[in-house]
Amino acid sequence: MQVNISNNESRRRPLLRRQLHSESGVTILEMVVAMLILTIGLLGLAASIGYAVTVSNKGRNLTNSKLLVVSLLEQMETLRNTEQLTFGQIVNEGQTIDNTGATRQFTGFPTAFQPLSNDPGPDGILGTSDDDSASVVPGYQRQVLISLLNPNLKRVQVTVRYPDAGGQMHDLVGVSYLNNDTRSNFR
Repeated sequence: MQVNISNNESRRRPLLRRQLHSESGVTILEMVVAMLILTIGLLGLAASIGYAVTVSNKGRNLTNSKLLVVSLLEQMETLRNTEQLTFGQIVNEGQTIDNTGATRQFTGFPTAFQPLSNDPGPDGILGTSDDDSASVVPGYQRQVLISLLNPNLKRVQVTVRYPDAGGQMHDLVGVSYLNNDTRSNFR
């Protein structure tokens, strides 16, 4: 039996060439295309991170403003409940102020936008004209408007003006009602 070696060898060579050809490296063109796709993807990721930071800052300013509005509204009830001010004294400047039975004279809350301070100043009441200017919250302003609805009920509207992440100013308004009942549920 005779085996033709040259015939077997000739069949293996194309197979060997195909294997070598399929295992050849990546061309420069393929590398450039892959790097371009990777770069575009990374730029998109960087842009989305920048957008997320902007939205986060906007949300933080809005949340801080909501807390400030609620705090200022609660202050009115606290002033009444602790008898720092009487119900008749919780008014805006220029309105009729009832200082009878009060421990101190009070001229009222200003109606114009005022810088928002963390220190109430000598009178101990936040939102008045003697608030400490060194403790001002940068970029924030507040306005307190009080209207008498009937002899035993007042409407208190607090507006906080705050900057967004781009520096544009926005207003957040909160409204509460204050009655002439100094009894508190928390005593």
